[in-house]
Amino acid sequence: MPNATLAVAPVPLFERLEDDAPFVAHEPQVRRTLTVDELRASVRAELMRLLNTRRGAAHDGRPLDVLSYGLPDWTAYSAARSADRAVLARSVVEAVRAFEPRLLGPHVQIEADPQAAWRLQMRITGKLAHGNGMAPVAYIAPLLDGQPVGIVDERLA
Repeated sequence: MPNATLAVAPVPLFERLEDDAPFVAHEPQVRRTLTVDELRASVRAELMRLLNTRRGAAHDGRPLDVLSYGLPDWTAYSAARSADRAVLARSVVEAVRAFEPRLLGPHVQIEADPQAAWRLQMRITGKLAHGNGMAPVAYIAPLLDGQPVGIVDERLA
């Protein structure tokens, strides 16, 4: 198997447009590919943006578009109700399919945090396509009341 850190994937447009050093006149040439590790980090960053954005009114079953980016407001859901957790999981899968197509076959599990049963955590799994094949990935997101959703790459947890 080829070295996974050498496999490449295209750099998303908005990441190519970012300027980490706006006052530096001579910048390095823009890269157009990502290693698998950089791709994992890029998808992680997009998932954080997606999970921390709330969309407006329900989209009534229509395909999601740029005006419906994010998740529906889930603050009224009960962590104790499995039906509410299932609705949230379906909403996350739907949003990931629409807005982060680099994560193939997304699957979401929402369950009690093993370190603190009163908290929930979300586990998002899928595969990333890269130049040499597919790389399985898993991201963990603790869901804390009123706090932004942070995501940890399970490999690094």
